[in-house]
Amino acid sequence: VKIVAASCVWLASKLEENPKKARQVIIVFHRMECRRENLPLEHLDMYAKKFSELKVELSRTERHILKEMGFVCHVEHPHKFISNYLATLETPELRQEAWNLANDSLRTTLCVRFRSEVVACGVVYAAARRFQVPLPENPPWWKAFDADKSSIDEVCRVLAHLYSLPKAQYISVCK
Repeated sequence: VKIVAASCVWLASKLEENPKKARQVIIVFHRMECRRENLPLEHLDMYAKKFSELKVELSRTERHILKEMGFVCHVEHPHKFISNYLATLETPELRQEAWNLANDSLRTTLCVRFRSEVVACGVVYAAARRFQVPLPENPPWWKAFDADKSSIDEVCRVLAHLYSLPKAQYISVCK
């Protein structure tokens, strides 16, 4: 579990704006393990056998994760579409709510189930429903953004389910 978590963090850092070196990830996870196990914080020598073994294991696990994902790991965020959609629909008052919903959508599987344009339409629709702002129905506004109503409804259902869940609580994995 520990090496998979480290590999996921390393891979995720490569996919976003701030890639980290394997050395940085290994050092941070080593320190976290020392703290978790109440061990003294020891310096991890980069030339030691333990470090090289961790680095090899990190790379091997990253390759396994990529293989399981079919090497498809680019996710386009819906945020870049929200401002354009709201400007087109002439409803800028929904911007913050739609942005918040888009942020929360990243806690779900929506970004891999639907295109970013569809998720953006879904969060705009959910924001409009929340603030009771009417959106054009004739012609349907979502068609202009290459989305379909059933997908938008599913995005709204997933978000509604997310908000119905109890607040997240920390669970110690060491017990």
